[in-house]
Parts: sequence; C-alpha cells; structure tokens
Amino acid sequence: MNKLETKLEGSRIYLRKLGLDDATNAYCSWLNDTEVNQYLDTKGATLNEIKKYILIKNKKKDALLFGIFVKENNRHIGTIKLDPIDRNLNKATTAIMIGDKEYWGKGFGGDAIILLSEYGFVELGLQEIWLGVKCANIAAIKSYSKIGFKKISVANDYDRIAFDPYLQNEINMVLTRKEFYN
Repeated sequence: MNKLETKLEGSRIYLRKLGLDDATNAYCSWLNDTEVNQYLDTKGATLNEIKKYILIKNKKKDALLFGIFVKENNRHIGTIKLDPIDRNLNKATTAIMIGDKEYWGKGFGGDAIILLSEYGFVELGLQEIWLGVKCANIAAIKSYSKIGFKKISVANDYDRIAFDPYLQNEINMVLTRKEFYN
C-alpha cells in the first residue's frame, strides 16, 4: 500500500495520513491544553509548529503519522504514529493522542492502536510494536494491556524529574505479532 494513499478503516474510526489541512486550531488547542498534554512530551505548539511537524513526519521514510477520525461525522479527534519504523529489525515505536476530550474513555484510542497494529503486522511485516507510557497514566496502561502490550521496563530518571516537573517515570511496553494474534 502506498504511504500517501494509506487509509485504515475500523468499525467506528478511520486512520488517514495527516496533511497540512489537518493542522487546525482544534489540533493546536489539544497540544496547548494542560489536561490533554499532561502525559505527552509536547507541552504546547503553534499552528506553524504543527505544520512543520506534519511535513517532517511525512518526509521521513521510517515514519507514518495518521489522524484519527470518527467515521460517523469525519471529526478529527487525535493522532497516532509509527515512528521510527526499523525495517531491518521488523519493529516500530507507536504513540497516540486522543486530543478531543469528548472522545476520552470511549475506546477510540484502543480502536486506533488495534488498527495501526494490524497494519504494522500485516502490511509492514513488523514483529514488535513498542511504546512508552507515563507511569501515572493508569487508563492508558490498562488499555494497552488489554490489547496485549506487555510491560518490559520502567525508565527512572530521578535527576531529570527533580528539575523538570513535566518529566515522569515511563513504562516501556511491547506488543508482539504472536501475542496480538493469540
């Protein structure tokens, strides 16, 4: 499947490659909302920064950046990516953000992870998908575990955390192709 034409469809959502038109005020507001970004590394952005981010990700051969859209109304509610994709080791790292708080706690994030994982395992031939999640993000950890992600390690960086209140301990998790299809 051509990277530029990729659209992944589920029962309630679809994932589509982000373009510059997707850099909207709503998207920008998510990244500037302290409740939305509390577990993200990004703590704010401008429209120009979002456009630059989309351009950079779309030019990378080892990255796929998708928007998460609700099929019922075509509403853009978040983002999900595989970045980097290591084709030699057949593994990738994923990250997700459901920015539209109206869609929190309704399983849309899990749906997006499942769609992207199926694509990664079937179309890209991946054997592992990795992610990092803040230890305090209990809901996300539970959701990832339900899908089949296993905790591998906890990154403790107490020196950096002491100087930057935004930093938090992070759990590294992995979903293997074998676990996903069992």
